[in-house]
Amino acid sequence: MNEFIKQFGIDWRLLVSQAVNFLLVLIILRMFVYKPVAVMLRDRRQRVEEGIAKAKEADARLADAQEMVRERMHQAETEAVALLRQVEEQAKSRKQTLLESSRRKGEVMLLEARKTIDAEQEKVRAELDREARGLLRAALVNVVEMDPEQIDESLIEKVLTGVAKRA
Repeated sequence: MNEFIKQFGIDWRLLVSQAVNFLLVLIILRMFVYKPVAVMLRDRRQRVEEGIAKAKEADARLADAQEMVRERMHQAETEAVALLRQVEEQAKSRKQTLLESSRRKGEVMLLEARKTIDAEQEKVRAELDREARGLLRAALVNVVEMDPEQIDESLIEKVLTGVAKRA
């Protein structure tokens, strides 16, 4: 093996010193470079994983929020439709109430108008009766040639009854 070492020109002292140097560099690099870089990579990987987890959580929250918005919109639409139906029903009810009230007021006004007309007719009839009695009295005075005080009220009533029967 000595020959083998001599053929390749390997000096064992140099080989040992290089091995020691390599181990020293390896230890120094491991302590000052590899560990900080490994810690930095581990921290970065952890932050990336946290970011991914937070992004997934944010996506889930966003999906939940969107679903909640859809549900609330659907609920609001349902409530709006129900409210519109209720308002329509109230409007129909109010319309019926107003129509009934108007009809009753019309009937009351019609009854009042009939009463007023009847009262006016009674006044006109009374006035006509009074005038007819006066005319009849004057006619009887001329026909009978009697004193106007002597004409009996019952005679006037008989004549008026006879006229009423003919009409």
